[in-house]
Amino acid sequence: MEISRRTVIASGVSVGLTLVLSACAPGTGSGSARHSATGTTPAGPTAFRRTSWSTDPFASGSYSYLAPSDMGTDARLVLAETTGRLHFAGEATSSAAPATTHGAYESGRRAAAELVDSTGTILVIGAGFAGLAAARTLTDAGRGVIVVEARDRTGGRAHTVTLDGIPADLGASWIHGMDDNPMVDLAAAAGVATIPFDYDNEVGGSSSAQEFVDDIFEQALDAEDPEGRALAELLPAQLSPEQQWAIAVNVGGEFAADPAQLAMAAPDEGDSLGGGDALLNLGYSQITDHLAQGLDIRLNWAVADISYDDAGVTVRSVDGQSLRADHGIVTLPVGVLHAESVSFSPALPPEKWEALGALQSGLLDKLWLVFDEVFWDPDVDVINWIDPVNPGHWPFWVNGYKIFGEPILLGFNSGDVAREFAKMSDDEVVASAMAAVKGMTE
Repeated sequence: MEISRRTVIASGVSVGLTLVLSACAPGTGSGSARHSATGTTPAGPTAFRRTSWSTDPFASGSYSYLAPSDMGTDARLVLAETTGRLHFAGEATSSAAPATTHGAYESGRRAAAELVDSTGTILVIGAGFAGLAAARTLTDAGRGVIVVEARDRTGGRAHTVTLDGIPADLGASWIHGMDDNPMVDLAAAAGVATIPFDYDNEVGGSSSAQEFVDDIFEQALDAEDPEGRALAELLPAQLSPEQQWAIAVNVGGEFAADPAQLAMAAPDEGDSLGGGDALLNLGYSQITDHLAQGLDIRLNWAVADISYDDAGVTVRSVDGQSLRADHGIVTLPVGVLHAESVSFSPALPPEKWEALGALQSGLLDKLWLVFDEVFWDPDVDVINWIDPVNPGHWPFWVNGYKIFGEPILLGFNSGDVAREFAKMSDDEVVASAMAAVKGMTE
């Protein structure tokens, strides 16, 4: 199985659980229910943690994906273009590495390079990887920079918490491609060790279904008008459970979208980095905390309105505060831009909105389950599950024991399935996950 770049903006285990861009913010839950170890599949976990990116108002999704449109892959370039004194950054503006932490980071440095020789002060909106990279670059160059962040922490969709004593990444977690990846140097500078992760060290699944999806991706590369057509057009009318599983893992898990939502051109986006994939032993927040050191960051500063003219940029908060600068860098996620919870005065030009029409906000949610003991194969990195009734539910699991020596499983859902689960209670989600765990371990 090949999963090349799950992000921001995807992604789930650090050593201590790290995965793509989704924080346990509004709409997420945690809990505990202690039991005695029995050596067989237990009735439930001793502790759990779920994410719900679609209900997080500061994310409104996990990370961007390319939808069918007339603009196609140019949408990321258009979104990145300067509008007046507003500059734009974020993983969605990265053509080389969309939906990744290193894509977000490099986009922030690109936006900073556009302003490093300008004069005056700079406002950065958002303290995720893009905002922190921009602010770090400009501050180190001697520029006056203020960062405003709606959350009570830095990191954006990269966020590490503690789960039963283990550092758990609720958002981005993997470094995808270790060769020439700035995340590797940042991790070293922050004192965070990288841990190799082998997607091919797996159990379960279906090799023939995997070949089926690989063939669909090959057809997409040669298709006519791949930017304007949905990947679903290449699928047969009826799919076997094994094929539905393979699509959930390779399409949903990679792009946080379903085939009907995704452009055929999406699998060919971005540049590949060699060197394999890795997790972080202390979590991504160690890196964002390192980047944030010494920066002027105003937390709990939720932006309501961004006004810009030939003289500068004014940003107003939801509670009436106001800041003025000569330039602004906007790093809001595409989900927030689509929600229009932040207004622009004057309105963004039509080409920006056309670009946003081509760049939608996907959804990849995770559930961490902690147990008293290991009752699954302890030596694999990945456990695949083909549910005979709902093949797209809980298709991909990470074996936490292999990574950090604790009995933890991490499961994923994406696209419309994840949106269904976002409406469920904690008890309902855990019960559904435990049914899958029981099925794949007994």
